[in-house]
Formats: sequence, C-alpha cells, structure tokens
Amino acid sequence: MSRLRSEHREGELRFGEALPNPFGEGDATYWFHLACGACMRPEKFGPVLEAQAPPAPDADWLKKAVEVGLAHRRLPRLARVERAPSGRATCRSCREVIEKGAFRIALQMFEDGRFSPIGSIHVECSQGYFDTKDILDRMRKLTPSLTDADAEELTRLLAIAKPAAPKTEGDEKLPEQPEGGSS
Repeated sequence: MSRLRSEHREGELRFGEALPNPFGEGDATYWFHLACGACMRPEKFGPVLEAQAPPAPDADWLKKAVEVGLAHRRLPRLARVERAPSGRATCRSCREVIEKGAFRIALQMFEDGRFSPIGSIHVECSQGYFDTKDILDRMRKLTPSLTDADAEELTRLLAIAKPAAPKTEGDEKLPEQPEGGSS
C-alpha cells in the first residue's frame, strides 16, 4: 500500500510505501520526500500521485519525473551528484577511474526496505548508462546544494556523450528486482 500524508513538523507532504518488514513480522512503512519518491520509486509513486486530491505541490514536475523514470529503467538508481572525494572509484559504465574532484553520479538500489549504494558513474556517461542525458533537473532536485556554477559545469559535462564499455563475459550483473525493488 502506498499513500501520501502530511508531515506535521514541517507541513510537507511525504510519500509512504508499505512493504513487508525485512526485520520482523508485518509491514514497515518507508517515507520519502515527494521528489525522492517520484525519482527513486516511480512505479509506486505514480499511481498515488494520480489519486491525490488536491494535486500535490509541484505535481507537473513530479508527474514528468515519474514518466521519465518509468521510461528509463536505470534512472531511479540516480541518488545524487557529488564531487569524487578520491581518485579510486571506477565508473560502472565506462570502467575508467573517476578523477578526484570530478563530478560523479552516485547510484543506489532499493532492496529489502533500504537503499544500497552500488557505485558511481561519470556525468559524461549518463547517456550510455541511463539511456538519457536529460537529467540536470533531476540532479538539482536530488542534490539541492548544487550552485548555478555547478549546474553550468554539469550541463557542459552532460553534453559529452562518453560511450559505455562493451559487455564482456563475467561482467557483474545486478539481479532483477523483486516486487518492491527498483531496477
């Protein structure tokens, strides 16, 4: 069961998703900001958004985020954009090292009632990994600390379409997601 409710402390709507409790009996409800629900749980958030009366704040943006997330199966993995703190991470798309200080996109999967980090990709690898590079608005929503200068740099990086590395035998494959998971 999924629903929207008002968070009394802030007066802000939240998206709640009830799933089997991985730590005990019964269900556990997981609460998300609306933008996070639309971006990271579009298959569950979309029907709840459509049923919401009156419309949720920023409903047009949320509806578009759901549609794009459903159209690009890997897009719900986008957690945030950040600067690489070291030069040790390897891009999941092109398999090259992400240089220290470079912008990267952090990825995550929703499994067993929690988000698990699964690595990062270069911003330039967005097209190859997500099958779209129209993600700046989504990155800004999920990373509110980005400045206008950061957005300009990200726009420049998104314009570079770096190809994904060819698949080889033995590549890591993420399991298909069960009901309640995001792929």
